[in-house]
Amino acid sequence: MFSCTRSSIIRPIVSQNGVCIRSFSSSLINLKPKATSDPKKKLKREQKVKALNKQDPESHPLYMTIPNAMRYLRAAEVGQPAKKTTVSILMTVLPDKGSTPLSGSVYLPKPIKDNHVMVFSLQPEIVEKAKEMGATYAGGLDLIEEIQNGNVKLDQLTHAFATPDVVKDLKPIARQIGPKGLMPTPKRGTVSEDIETLMRQSVGALPFKQKEQHLSIPIGRCDFSDEEIISNLKAASEAIYASQPPGTRKPNIIGRTFMSSTLGPSVIINFKS
Repeated sequence: MFSCTRSSIIRPIVSQNGVCIRSFSSSLINLKPKATSDPKKKLKREQKVKALNKQDPESHPLYMTIPNAMRYLRAAEVGQPAKKTTVSILMTVLPDKGSTPLSGSVYLPKPIKDNHVMVFSLQPEIVEKAKEMGATYAGGLDLIEEIQNGNVKLDQLTHAFATPDVVKDLKPIARQIGPKGLMPTPKRGTVSEDIETLMRQSVGALPFKQKEQHLSIPIGRCDFSDEEIISNLKAASEAIYASQPPGTRKPNIIGRTFMSSTLGPSVIINFKS
């Protein structure tokens, strides 16, 4: 016969037939490291964490090159719609005393979300340039007339921009494009002479902000090519490293960077280079 003994972790349960079953009580297990009030021990632990995060990522057993990492992440997402998967990076950021959290925006060369842009302008060269950059619709009075006649599908549009010369001509279609958030206005920053810059910054902009000792940002999807992922990573790296406040004597230490997908594992990558 087996006898059951009660401990601080193992809790006995006896079934109807007298068989003793042991179950673990998670409420009694503390997985968090004990906080220490000893300044020397605390300093030693912080120095150890800094040293680990300063090591070359290639020395870590989970390190992978981007093409190799993407092979595993794509394999983990098999059966899932590629456009609904997200490839993200999570980095450790070790702030110094009194340092400013990293924040800013990344302009991804390959946007994660599919954008459908409409551009209004009375200048033919701007209309042509907008079309070259992938605008779904671009035009002047002719485009306004098409919208009035109901010949333009507005449901899939995500952004609308205009040059100042055409703003006054948009009033007749305000009721059609306004409720969909597509009415260009100077207040919203969607009216400018430089439509090319406006399209690049507004459509591809992705904000980021450090939270405590971590910074996370999506950089692509599993249906992106390796080259597109690498291009987005380079843009993110440049933006994040450039977000250090100018003149900072002791900048935040950007340590280990993990890359993962929605259902995939996390791997270490070289984010700086």
